[in-house]
Amino acid sequence: MQFTNGENLKHAVRNAPIGICILDAKNLVAELVNDKFLQVAGKTYESIIGKYYWDAFEEVRNIYEYALNDVVQTGQPYYADEVELSLVRNNQEEVIFVTFVYAPIPDDKGSVNKIAVWVLENTSQVIDRKNKETAKNTIQKERDRLRKFIMQAPAGICVLNGSDLTFELINPLYQALFPGRQLLGKPLLDAVPEIKHQPIWNILQEVYQTGITFEGEALLIPLARNTGGPIEDRFFNFIYQARTDLNENVDGILVFVFEVTDIISGQRELRKTQDSLELAIEASGIGIWTANLITDELIITSRSREIHGIPRTKQLTLTTAFGLIFEEYRAKVTAGINKAVATKQDFCEEYWINPMDGGKPKWLKANGRAYYDESGKPLYITGAIFDLTEQKEDDLRKNDFIGMVSHELKTPLTSLAAMVQVSSAKLKNSEDSFLVSAMTNANNQVKKMTNLINGFLNVTRLESGKIQLDKKNFQMEDLVSDIIDESKLTSSSHVIKLFACKPILIFADADKIGSVISNLLSNAIKYSPKGTQIIVRCDRINDKMQVSVADEGLGIKEDDISHVFDRYYRVENPSQSHISGFGIGLYLSAEIIHQHGGEIWVESKIGKGSIFYFNLPIN
Repeated sequence: MQFTNGENLKHAVRNAPIGICILDAKNLVAELVNDKFLQVAGKTYESIIGKYYWDAFEEVRNIYEYALNDVVQTGQPYYADEVELSLVRNNQEEVIFVTFVYAPIPDDKGSVNKIAVWVLENTSQVIDRKNKETAKNTIQKERDRLRKFIMQAPAGICVLNGSDLTFELINPLYQALFPGRQLLGKPLLDAVPEIKHQPIWNILQEVYQTGITFEGEALLIPLARNTGGPIEDRFFNFIYQARTDLNENVDGILVFVFEVTDIISGQRELRKTQDSLELAIEASGIGIWTANLITDELIITSRSREIHGIPRTKQLTLTTAFGLIFEEYRAKVTAGINKAVATKQDFCEEYWINPMDGGKPKWLKANGRAYYDESGKPLYITGAIFDLTEQKEDDLRKNDFIGMVSHELKTPLTSLAAMVQVSSAKLKNSEDSFLVSAMTNANNQVKKMTNLINGFLNVTRLESGKIQLDKKNFQMEDLVSDIIDESKLTSSSHVIKLFACKPILIFADADKIGSVISNLLSNAIKYSPKGTQIIVRCDRINDKMQVSVADEGLGIKEDDISHVFDRYYRVENPSQSHISGFGIGLYLSAEIIHQHGGEIWVESKIGKGSIFYFNLPIN
């Protein structure tokens, strides 16, 4: 379309349904502009009319100045369809979409003397179209994701379409249920005809008709794996869920299925194994018990009745059984079981009982765990009972013997230690270096023997309940530093470094905590090469004081870590056979820390070394 000069041009421009701006082709000054153009441009009439065109549209000049100049020079129009512009409109930068034309207007001689800028804003249309495209792409991506999920799902999934339940989609695990059959595109009864007269077909029909989801568990469905193959008894867990169209009408069924035939067979075999296990348990002399935490009912095996002296016809409750426990142990056992139930951990408790039949007291060990419903509510506890009476009596006799021998050895050893110390003092300035060295070694050996005997005595005292804690306030940093200084006096073969914490007051038995630190340092020295570092740290962790001793030694095997704090336990390692000890130091250390309400543990790697930790409550 071409304009000619005159009033007709002005009238046509002002009333045009699109934005138009007329420029002088020589200087690109705006001579005429209509309201539609101002609306699209978002600029005032005064900022455009009579002004150089690019002064008003400086923000897009670098993009379209060349095109406009080319129209002036060649007389050929320039078209831009739905282009994106960053335009300053109403004093704010906006991103819009427009279709515009730079159209030449020739004079009577055919020369270009005017330029008409035609513009139509398409922002809403473009955004709507892009939104639709985005939505369409999103829907397609979700479909693709859903299909990918179905194909990769760890369950058999298929989609049955229409009233004849035609296989529309099948994932690999569903196809694997029928490895020799062609399913896709076939109605269900054509693909799997043997289900026609089975309850499962009626269930599928009901789901399609009512839209109500059906869940089956361990349902027996006789099926063949291959077309014409033998029918097998197969068990399945499955869900049939109706699929609906946009009008909420059922148009298919989504199937999730797991074959549990092997599990059912395994359960049957397990039942046989359990029966054999029960026979073995009865033969081993272990008592089994189960307590209902809701009804307080207690079910026990015949061996458990025998251990507790309970008549065969007597009905028991958990409360009744607790009544047989010695009073001084009852609270401890109750607390241990309650804690295990609350924390969902196993429990193990040892205690004395008075058998119901009036027999002599027995020392028992009970362990077990609680079981819970889906909401986490404890339902029952089950466990085992061991009669430790004979073993405990043997331990008591052994401890009595060790205590007696240790006491008998302590008196002469004390005298010997005094004699060695006096002799060492007299030989201090002796010129006979052999005697001085010999007396020093003798003094060290007497100290080792004294520590060993004290350890045995502490074990017997601990197990007889005679170790008392003399708790006082002290600074842990000072105690650790003192113990390290003492260790440096007796051993200069290692580099001991202390990373101390800020001064914190601890309420504990300083002597016994000191013996724990001393034992950990002594072990670090014994089990690490000479010249290596031993790092001692003292840190506050929340409301606890934590001490650690790290060495660069041999390390402890994973199987041994859980036993290192057991009484008389020593790691079996040929490379450590020359290291003396009876396995009581860590046992005593653990018991001391536990009596203080703390924890003790170890982290270790073979060939890298070990870190022993213990913590104590600050308050």
